[in-house]
Amino acid sequence: GFEVMRALRKGQARPWCLQPGIRGEVRLVERAFGIGPSALTEAMGMLNHHFAAAA
Repeated sequence: GFEVMRALRKGQARPWCLQPGIRGEVRLVERAFGIGPSALTEAMGMLNHHFAAAA
């Protein structure tokens, strides 16, 4: 976790952020510390939402 925070401050973590800006950084920190949903859970949620909207 310490390395993630240092990389964020230096601007080195941007390639791993799925979303631009602060939202991407928040999600990266949540995943690094295990306090947010996993990337797979988020991807499945987005797919389910997309298919529900298309139906």
